[in-house]
Amino acid sequence: MKKAMRFLMMMAIALTSATVTTSCSDDDETVTLSKFTIDPTATTLTPGETLNVNVQFFPENVEDKTVEWTSSDNEVATVANGVVTAIKPGSATITATPAAMPSLAKTLSVSVTAKAMTVSGEVSGTWDAYTTVTVNGQLKVPAGKSLTIEEGVEVIFNSADANGTGIEFTVDGNIYCKGTADAPILFSVPTNERKFSNVTDCKNLWGGFMLNSSDAQAEALFENCIIEYAGSAMTENSPSVISGIYTAGEDYGVQITTGPNFQGSLVVTGCVIRNGFADGIYMQGGQAIITNNTFSGNGATGGEAVNVKAGTSTVVAYNVMYSPNTNGLKLSSSGQDDAAGRGQAKCVAYNNTIINAGWRRDGTKGGCIYVEKNILVNVFNNLMVNCKYRAQVPKWGTPGISDGCDDKSVIDYNCYAASAITSTLQQDIDDETTVPYLNYVSNKNYADAIDAHSVIAKGANDLGVAFANYALDTNRLDNAVYDEAWDFTAKSLPEGATDGASLTGIVKTSLTVGGKTYAADAPQKFFGARK
Repeated sequence: MKKAMRFLMMMAIALTSATVTTSCSDDDETVTLSKFTIDPTATTLTPGETLNVNVQFFPENVEDKTVEWTSSDNEVATVANGVVTAIKPGSATITATPAAMPSLAKTLSVSVTAKAMTVSGEVSGTWDAYTTVTVNGQLKVPAGKSLTIEEGVEVIFNSADANGTGIEFTVDGNIYCKGTADAPILFSVPTNERKFSNVTDCKNLWGGFMLNSSDAQAEALFENCIIEYAGSAMTENSPSVISGIYTAGEDYGVQITTGPNFQGSLVVTGCVIRNGFADGIYMQGGQAIITNNTFSGNGATGGEAVNVKAGTSTVVAYNVMYSPNTNGLKLSSSGQDDAAGRGQAKCVAYNNTIINAGWRRDGTKGGCIYVEKNILVNVFNNLMVNCKYRAQVPKWGTPGISDGCDDKSVIDYNCYAASAITSTLQQDIDDETTVPYLNYVSNKNYADAIDAHSVIAKGANDLGVAFANYALDTNRLDNAVYDEAWDFTAKSLPEGATDGASLTGIVKTSLTVGGKTYAADAPQKFFGARK
């Protein structure tokens, strides 16, 4: 009996041990991931939009559910913890890789398309990044309101409103155009209308910006923008005609205008301002910093890159101005003491590069820089290449609102270079003004006190000026079409520039706009915008 009991107890212990061993073996067994899926596998988003990607593991009780997320192009779409964020238009592939079995990785195809909206009338608020905005009527930012335009936005103007009048963008409040170097803001016409023949024919153009707030706190910022194909003819229905700024049948839209009532601050920096029927920038009021921009092809029958009038305080520095119809800089206090009470204009212009100015304008008014009518200016360290004339100062020595500029002005320490290229235009053949360096010798609007220390070419290529990627003899002097491959960084320059330390004090060289202070770079002791 005792032996039987002992046997049964040993059997029970053995069975118990076997059961425990089997249980431990089941707990330690590794569950292998056999299948991994994501949903969706393709999507279309707009910039700023997000998407949560769902994942599934098979079997569901797999222990390691770690997923590595990557994007093929983080500039188009990013991903973090399964959340995809669209950045800008384009395509990207999102890859989800399970750590438990990387060979089961899955992909999501993301297409990011621009947002789209159509506007007219009063506007304010924010236009989100990478939105395409179609304008089919006159626009206005009302007084007391602000409009912010973010990077990558494209603003496309139909050529006319319902009345057949060119569409203007009037700003009575504040405007902040905040592009980036990689994603500039575009203000233009439809793609099929972007041709220079439409500029010369004044056809299918929009009306440009009109800034005319009388509020001294008004602000306008154009940072990293492309502004092009403005210049529609003014009609009786044009907002700028109705407000009394322009005249129907005589004037044309300017890319950017500050009206005579404008009392605020304007900053234009890092922009391309091109292919307009009239001026690039026309200052009739307010204070401005205009720096590090490229102007090209501005003016059809007249027009300057930058045109300054009474009631303004302006810094113009480190800009490239290619083929302005008349001048790179037209500086005047015309309009001083008018009904708006505008005071003397003041301008400091230094370290600008002006190429081929004045050839598309018949007569002697164009050339490169034109200074008149009581304005106080300091103009120095500018590089003029193959321009029709040197700086002109009509009625120098008799300052007055209808006469010459302020005789305390300094227009000196500039460089006037010329190559062997000559004009083939009949107007220049008739006037015997075909050779740039010969035109630098004499002109009725030159003065002995002007350019006394400037470096002036006396023959073709005698100053040795050379650019990184622009051959001085490549293009006709009246060519207005700009090649984006050109590089006007100076590789060779003569000596003779000034440090300019005492010449900038007549104007403000920094302005605060949108809570940020923009300061013009100090003058550098070389000629031109880039070295």
